[in-house]
Amino acid sequence: MKKPFLFVFLLVSILVGCGSEYVILSGESDDWKGEYSANIDGNSENGNYLFSFKNGNNNTEFKNLEIVINDGETSQKENNHKGATVRISTSCSGCSVTKKDEPIIKPFL
Repeated sequence: MKKPFLFVFLLVSILVGCGSEYVILSGESDDWKGEYSANIDGNSENGNYLFSFKNGNNNTEFKNLEIVINDGETSQKENNHKGATVRISTSCSGCSVTKKDEPIIKPFL
């Protein structure tokens, strides 16, 4: 009795895991490096943008920092940001998820 249950459990576990995908997109300019990483499951996505100023360190300060991604779909605005790294978390459910082969519009920094 235990063997058929174990087989069904393993089969269901494998099939459920097939819908998940992990995506990493990256790019850079003269002054910035950027990366987007996300877990995608069907039409849900949980991700993080990570932007790093190449010539900065923990003491770097930005005044009136504004990051706009995908024509304002995701944005962050700070009057005073300390540090050379900016992280923005995103999450959506029932949304159009990121595809590896689609072009990404450069963020405005």
